[in-house]
Amino acid sequence: MHVFVTGATGWIGSAVVDELLGAGHEVTGLARSDAAALALGKKGARVRRGDLDDLAGLRDAALDAQAVVHLANKHDWGNPAESNRAERAAVETLAEALVGTDRPFALAAGLSGLVQGRPATEADVSPEVGPGSHRGGAENLALEYAEKGVRVLSVRFAPSVHGPGDRGFLAAITAAAREHGVSAYP
Repeated sequence: MHVFVTGATGWIGSAVVDELLGAGHEVTGLARSDAAALALGKKGARVRRGDLDDLAGLRDAALDAQAVVHLANKHDWGNPAESNRAERAAVETLAEALVGTDRPFALAAGLSGLVQGRPATEADVSPEVGPGSHRGGAENLALEYAEKGVRVLSVRFAPSVHGPGDRGFLAAITAAAREHGVSAYP
């Protein structure tokens, strides 16, 4: 199966690409930088240069693939409204390309922002606005495409996903604590 992966060189995405390639699938990964393109090429994946704002490129890549795995996110903590806008536009573009195809569309979502004070369930919806709206309700938007002939799968990750070699959120908090003797969580 030919799978298009956004966020293909990120913490989760690099593991997903390894699993897909190891299972014999053909992978095309979205790469914003030369370093990301090189990393994907070394693994044996095809490279699609672009970013989440390149909606025409996302559409074309989704049309060329037999499945889409969307893991990328802009993570602009200084402008969450822009991050949410970009995420919703990317999800809508990718899902629209798959309408009526019965092709799989998997996307990353999170548990932070869901109802507090009790365990989250599949029935809980992620907020479009407010403190917990890290992806602007894009999960809900994607799930609407299940009624339009897209096999949608949302994977809800813990608020922090980390491990050996982590260069993301937890690594940044740890580095700040080491440098300043204290660290804060936004």
